Amino acid sequence: MTNASLVKCECDRCSCEISLEDAIKKDDKYYCCEACANGHLDDQSCKMSNCDCG
Repeated sequence: MTNASLVKCECDRCSCEISLEDAIKKDDKYYCCEACANGHLDDQSCKMSNCDCG
């Protein structure tokens, strides 16, 4: 059994929590998906289920 630390996605519009192991790290911040990490360029939607921050 593993002990994963959950963190909130750094995207201001997102409410997702992800494990550090699965997070996308960009500029020393952690994001749940590429869309959030890239600031929703071209109105990209969050790829996580139950989230519509894009």
